[in-house]
Amino acid sequence: MGISVFHCDDSEAFTRLVAFWLAEHEDIVHAGQAHTAEAALAALAETTADVVLLDTLGKPGDNTLLNEIRAVAPGVKVIVYSGYVRLMQEGALGEGADAYLEKGDDDGPLIEAIRAVVA
Repeated sequence: MGISVFHCDDSEAFTRLVAFWLAEHEDIVHAGQAHTAEAALAALAETTADVVLLDTLGKPGDNTLLNEIRAVAPGVKVIVYSGYVRLMQEGALGEGADAYLEKGDDDGPLIEAIRAVVA
């Protein structure tokens, strides 16, 4: 079995694109997706994931959702995967993630980040 990845992002279109990208890699399994914090927490309580891709849902610097994810899925690696990574000052995306990655139109950096956080 490969690296299990759960994606939490408010954009349904982007989660579909990421699922497509992940399917291209034999060592990575798309474990599910959610479009709200509440749906993510409910799904993660029922899903075994190695990695959570987390968009910046909520206010900048608020790590409440990240902490709640860690509570319902202990041991999961969290990658903050946002279009705002470069625009935010250090710490503005919250603290405690295993990696921070800017959204892009190429799956290469995403795949590298997923593999790196579980290595």
